[in-house]
Amino acid sequence: MPFPNHPDKHDAEALVTPQKHNEYKDSRGDVEVTEPPEAVVLCYSRSLMGYFTESYDGQEVGLYYGDLYVFDDADRRVGVMGNFGIGAPTTAMLMDELIADGVEAFLSIGFAGCLDDAIDMGEFIVCEKAIRDEGTSHHYAESETFAHPSDSLVAETERLLADRDEPFHVGPSWTTDAIYRETKEEVRRYAEEGVLTVEMEASAVFSVAAHRGADAAAMFVVSDYLGLTDWEPKFHLTAEDMRRLGDTAKEILESYVS
Repeated sequence: MPFPNHPDKHDAEALVTPQKHNEYKDSRGDVEVTEPPEAVVLCYSRSLMGYFTESYDGQEVGLYYGDLYVFDDADRRVGVMGNFGIGAPTTAMLMDELIADGVEAFLSIGFAGCLDDAIDMGEFIVCEKAIRDEGTSHHYAESETFAHPSDSLVAETERLLADRDEPFHVGPSWTTDAIYRETKEEVRRYAEEGVLTVEMEASAVFSVAAHRGADAAAMFVVSDYLGLTDWEPKFHLTAEDMRRLGDTAKEILESYVS
């Protein structure tokens, strides 16, 4: 069976569009409409989202599923979207709505399982491309192995990390919908191919952004190691690394839109 199932879907007109949905929300009139930022950090960690809102003055923007918070010290040109869960489908929906409202760039950040034990805890991983092993991206672009981030935003990410002497690695990630179906055979294959990480959103983020004409990149910290015979969870050791990742992502987008 082809995927998506309906032939020639990518050239067909969508019935429900982000613009129509946003117009419906605006027409309700029960939430104050605030101008969205130019760039948004996509945040999947509740604790990291709490850190953002507690550490930086800002304003919440209503009308979205989840919380969009814009930063005062960035002249409200940069914000963070969080508290909406994890995974590609909801992330794609929110990106569509935010792009329709004027957001131009996204930096997706969060945990990632690591397939390379030479990468130390606390070192950042910049995603150079993502394996499309989730379902959402295939509704936005013809099926192929990889989705790619925006060259300009990846370059700005690498520049800022280098300027800060921040240890980081650049490489492919494996995006999947099913974390409890990451098989040993897949881990072995992707590790041998040089894939550094596994997570749940990057390939969809890149595909939606490319389809809609926005910029997108992704950056991770290691939360666990996937070996050929064992799994080493280290989520409990990542709190400080995640806060540093959040601060760095905010700074990257501020530089990018300046």
